[in-house]
Amino acid sequence: MRDITPSQKPSFSRKDIPEELPPEAKKLYEKHAEKAAARKSSAKTSSRRFTGSQIPITNVHIPKQTLPEKPASRQQENEEDVDTEKRPLFAVVDNIAPQQKKAKKKKPSKAAMMLGTKETKIALSLLAVVLLTAGIAAFIFLPSATIDLRLQTAPLLVDQKLTIASNTASEPNTVPGTVFSQQIRVEGASPVTTTEIVGTKAKGTVRIFNKTFDVQKIKEKSRLVTKDGTLFYMLGSEIIPASSDSNIASATVEVEAAEAGEKGNITPQHLNFAALDSSAQTVVYGQAESTLTGGSGQEVKVVADSDIDQAHEAAKAQAKAQVEAAAHGQLQSGWSILDESWDVQLSNFAPGQKTGDKADTISFTADATARVFAYEDSALGKILDTALSEHLDPSSTLFPAPISFTKSVESVDWDKESASVTARVTHTTIPNISIDTLRDKLVGRSQDEATTYLQNLSGVQTVNIKLWPFWVRSIPSIGQRVNITINPDR
Repeated sequence: MRDITPSQKPSFSRKDIPEELPPEAKKLYEKHAEKAAARKSSAKTSSRRFTGSQIPITNVHIPKQTLPEKPASRQQENEEDVDTEKRPLFAVVDNIAPQQKKAKKKKPSKAAMMLGTKETKIALSLLAVVLLTAGIAAFIFLPSATIDLRLQTAPLLVDQKLTIASNTASEPNTVPGTVFSQQIRVEGASPVTTTEIVGTKAKGTVRIFNKTFDVQKIKEKSRLVTKDGTLFYMLGSEIIPASSDSNIASATVEVEAAEAGEKGNITPQHLNFAALDSSAQTVVYGQAESTLTGGSGQEVKVVADSDIDQAHEAAKAQAKAQVEAAAHGQLQSGWSILDESWDVQLSNFAPGQKTGDKADTISFTADATARVFAYEDSALGKILDTALSEHLDPSSTLFPAPISFTKSVESVDWDKESASVTARVTHTTIPNISIDTLRDKLVGRSQDEATTYLQNLSGVQTVNIKLWPFWVRSIPSIGQRVNITINPDR
């Protein structure tokens, strides 16, 4: 082996110092390196060759340093992430505990960043697809059309005879029915409406004029009436002489007011005979030349025959109301009362007052029997619908609305529980137009084309088309989005 001659130059340079060591470690490193270089330069070089000689190597001890847990800046953090640990040349580190390296912080890899970008692009693409789909769906399904047609109408009047009976097999056009009957006792009172004046009657004299050329014989109790309807009676008979060309005959008679009270105290005015016609009243008449006086009194209610009749009707109405409430409570669902068939009979009617009594009301008691027919609504409706269809023109159809009708009872057999009824049905007809067919004809047409098409149909008076939203210019192609309403022209 050849001799190894140690170099006289220092075996280290500044560039060999690891720059990644902490400041304190760098200082220790430089200090030991300088000492080792000094020892090497002072040692004598041996000229003797030998085998197995060893060159002393400087032992460098670097104490364990505790690095700060958090870097002062992002730059230092990035520098610590890079593994740049170095050692000087010809240095042996003895008995040095392994330096604990801090856990490296991993940066997001480019693959991860690329994956996030792809996901974002996918999400944006999906969002765009959803928005586009929603726009297309809105364009297709959102448009709607409302079409209002006013059609020429014609009235249809049908009188239909039918029978309401408990036995529906008796006659054709028979509606199932039943009789509800009940006996009750009623008690009540009815107001008195007749009034009289209790007091004295006005009296006075009236001059009777006779412009005719005949003698006029006026009977006692003849009636004279004023313009406002106040009535007077003559207290005696009188003969009025005939008039001449130069003189109008007259005579004075005493009169008395028909009723007591101040109404008879009239001022001077013209009076006519109530029994004469308008032409005769111009030639034979009376004249009050002075004020009639003496009338006084007070208005009181006095029972008259008309008040007794009103009390009788009030008892029947009370009985009907009580029985009607009970009938509705027992009525089956889908059945109605035939109001035109009510029959109320009173027995033992006893008014509490008699004619001439001064009273404000008439009390009464009575035994009443009330009965009425009830019928099935659907059966009656079918008969009336059939009657309308039979009288309908082939080019027309019934306006889609409930029919209206009135009923009148022709005859009633309470024992057989049967009633003959005439129903007068009134309804409206319009031209025979199928809404479904019309909708199929209109879909896809522009608004102007649809308007022209509808106006050319027979019986169409006016057309009103509304499209929605604002960008729609034609009838939607989906029939369910087209709403057609038909109204009569009156």
